Amino acid sequence: GTPVELGCEAEGRPPPLLSWFRGGHLLREEPVSTGLSLVLPGVEPDQAGIYTCVAENRHGRHNRSLQLHVA
Repeated sequence: GTPVELGCEAEGRPPPLLSWFRGGHLLREEPVSTGLSLVLPGVEPDQAGIYTCVAENRHGRHNRSLQLHVA
């Protein structure tokens, strides 16, 4: 039930589209941004899993994933 905030930052020219995914489902997206937070207000065990931030512009795509464990 504790809130969790996941952060993601990326730079590029042109500025990237930043997106948060979990299990292939888009959770949040922000065009032309250098930072994007994903706030999970009250984390429950069913929200455990792999979360991926994707930064993409016309030059390419980069991503980072993290695994959230909920006890």
